[in-house]
Amino acid sequence: MPVNSVTADKARLFNSNIEALYSEFGLPDELDRMEGTAKLDTIYIAASEKYHLNNHYSIKDAGEGTYKAAIRLKKNTRIERSPYGELKVKTWDNDRNMCAELANYLMQKLQELHQHLQNQSNVLVLEKIKEQYASKQREYLQLADSLNAGTNKAVNVAWTDMLKSKMLAITDQLQQFEKMISQYQLAITSNSPVLLIVENARPQLWPDKPKVLTTVAVTFFGALLFAYLIALFVESRNFSV
Repeated sequence: MPVNSVTADKARLFNSNIEALYSEFGLPDELDRMEGTAKLDTIYIAASEKYHLNNHYSIKDAGEGTYKAAIRLKKNTRIERSPYGELKVKTWDNDRNMCAELANYLMQKLQELHQHLQNQSNVLVLEKIKEQYASKQREYLQLADSLNAGTNKAVNVAWTDMLKSKMLAITDQLQQFEKMISQYQLAITSNSPVLLIVENARPQLWPDKPKVLTTVAVTFFGALLFAYLIALFVESRNFSV
């Protein structure tokens, strides 16, 4: 099930009582981007590399065996939402144990991929804050050097007071930056999940993938029989007339 994306906001960790405003569960629409990611080859290539699917599928490795196995896995996988707004991963394979393991792994990779994307904005903001923090530190040291140099000389009191006032303001800014850095670091470390796993895949007792060739053959012969009966009915009517 999707997690409410708002819960990844650092404000939820530090603002008092704000956690009561948001549900832990997200809306079904939040699964759109995960279904979109599932149409890419990324998670299937990772599964192909981990489980050596080129050997499992008996694909000769000519430099493209891993990718060909990933494409075959993608063809044998369905990642879609249920009518109740849950994300379901289904795979088909001759080995039912491998089938369940692959489904669980694909769900795990979707979780990891979207957690990384969700956390990336916090990482970028933290880097910018650290840059501003370092810049303010340099500015503070420059003012301190100027103040120390002026103390040894005959300088007016107004100039000294101005330097002290600037240093005090920068000290307040540095304290705010330090607070923000600690908050963002905690938000990055917590790295809220994007999915709540309700049930892991398990080996099925029998396959549930539709037999396409059998269905097509039955449909064809059924249609042929129906057409024959219609023709026979029409001919009998003509004969009776």
